[in-house]
Amino acid sequence: MYVSCLGSEEMVDLGGALAGEPTLINLWASWCAPCREEIPVLGAYAEESDAVRVVGINVQDSQSSALALLAELGVHYPSFGDADAVQRTLVAPPVLPLSFVVQRDGSVERITNPPVFRDKQQIRDALARMVR
Repeated sequence: MYVSCLGSEEMVDLGGALAGEPTLINLWASWCAPCREEIPVLGAYAEESDAVRVVGINVQDSQSSALALLAELGVHYPSFGDADAVQRTLVAPPVLPLSFVVQRDGSVERITNPPVFRDKQQIRDALARMVR
């Protein structure tokens, strides 16, 4: 599945880009209030030296609104846009934010506890339980 890098016209094979190492994928939108709370927490976690790779997937949104939010929040982990197909592919309810772990073998599991990350320790704990 190809998605665009936010802020670029470049298309990336998302599966190929995520292959080989565990990744926390977070689906979000600029209009989603819980997303606005969670994104800075994910950004702070992503900056830690031992962090699992974090990737944002912007859905149901405009690229300009998504970029404006990331700039406002000062978040710099890789994010992709025009990715509604990603949301349709993942088995989950139609709510945001949603987080998933992509395992080394390419399998994907939804993070349900907690449904929204409020601090970095919640991210560490969820990933410790789930990453294989």
